[in-house]
Amino acid sequence: MPSILFVCTGNMYRSPIAAETFRNAVQRDGKQNLWQISSAGTWTTDGLPAPAEAINVAKALGLNLDNHQTRTINKTMLEESDLVLVMEDGHKEALQVEFPFAHEKIHLISQALQGLIYDIPDPAAARNETSKILQELSAMVNAGYRNIYKIVEEK
Repeated sequence: MPSILFVCTGNMYRSPIAAETFRNAVQRDGKQNLWQISSAGTWTTDGLPAPAEAINVAKALGLNLDNHQTRTINKTMLEESDLVLVMEDGHKEALQVEFPFAHEKIHLISQALQGLIYDIPDPAAARNETSKILQELSAMVNAGYRNIYKIVEEK
């Protein structure tokens, strides 16, 4: 069973939204029992709930973050993941330096889904743009999620 890990900084906005969007996409394809889907953060505290703003945007997108709890990325998560999709090039670089064994698994989400290299802005730093950022991220995952299938199949 392929395992995919979505990663952002705090595991409060971007990575949980991307993970839930991908989870919904594989459900629509009838493949929900074929994938392990999770999220984590590079700089967070374990066990925090998603902020109300993220929960509200998720609901507007048809997603559910009510039971989300933050997790800090660790070696075991990377070992157990077939694919790691990060939101920023800085995440990719830091993880590849700290966990060189996972170098080939770690991809920038924009590049994996669209073939373009750019960072997904952190809503925690762009408060007035939170909804727009998360809506665009969810739309990107919905439009390109089958590219994730291809990446995993090629491994």
